[in-house]
Amino acid sequence: MELIYKKELRGVSMINGLGKQLNMELTAEQIVDKSRLPLYLSVRTMYRIHGDGIEFVVVEIPDHSGFRIRQLKKQIELYKEYFSTNVAFSLEHISRYQREVLIGNGVPFVCLPDQIYLPFLGILLAKRFHENTEVNVDKMSPVAQTLFLLLAYGGENDRYSKTIAAKILGVTNTTITRASKQLNAIGVTLEETEGTKTYIRKAVQGADFFEAGKPYLIDPIQRIVYVREANDMWDLPEAGETALSGLSMLNPPAVKTRAIWKNDVKSKNYIMIDPELETEDDYICLEEWKYSPKLFARDGKVDPISLYCTLRDDPDERIQGELEQVVENIKWL
Repeated sequence: MELIYKKELRGVSMINGLGKQLNMELTAEQIVDKSRLPLYLSVRTMYRIHGDGIEFVVVEIPDHSGFRIRQLKKQIELYKEYFSTNVAFSLEHISRYQREVLIGNGVPFVCLPDQIYLPFLGILLAKRFHENTEVNVDKMSPVAQTLFLLLAYGGENDRYSKTIAAKILGVTNTTITRASKQLNAIGVTLEETEGTKTYIRKAVQGADFFEAGKPYLIDPIQRIVYVREANDMWDLPEAGETALSGLSMLNPPAVKTRAIWKNDVKSKNYIMIDPELETEDDYICLEEWKYSPKLFARDGKVDPISLYCTLRDDPDERIQGELEQVVENIKWL
């Protein structure tokens, strides 16, 4: 009963708020008969809105639902065909990026109190979002990038409390809070508070999540050194062209490349050399990273998004071609 009551409250609040913002007298009736709709479309709460000679349908999208623009575009066309009228989605929260994507694809939506895009009726778009717009983000911090990676490689409905995210990434809750604010400001994540816990989840799904964050991703490499190969390097993931060659048709480089976290005490024991003065090839190229490359390493190689970040500015066209293919082959969830 409590869940039904909350749904009714949300519907009444949405209709009243929409009428107030559009300066219209609106009435609404909840749509009960949805028998001819496919099941996955019928489970949502819907309202038929009337007022001042207009009529349209509002479909509520639960806050925990995945945001995939291709699906939403198809779904709204199906709703319009079924109801024979204009249709808009009602969202509880919206990020700047989500708003831009919806508008760019002509998908009407309502996110009260101040985000309304109804081309058939009226438009109200405020600069205020649920994300922290005071955070000025040019590039992600190293911790923000690891939080981004944690979400990128997670499932569609995965979310993490700040405490759990901090534990996984090996940082403090305060550091995670700052990182989360960065991702919120970019518009790729949303925060949900339940009781005393705050959860972080993706604002958009799959490849769209990567594309939204891509302009802000940093090169994780702090510096590159050459060191003598040692027996305890077996757990350092392959990086650079070495890793790329293992994921593509690129030939492996003559000198292997591995990655290590810049704060890993083990790196202080390695013997640095100058490759110009070496006659033997018993050395490797060692990338010292701003975050641990082991966090998301796969099959002995650094993760593909981080690999992309280290090589995306390489002028070699062969590398760019293979790198693009590696990114395309990521199985987004």
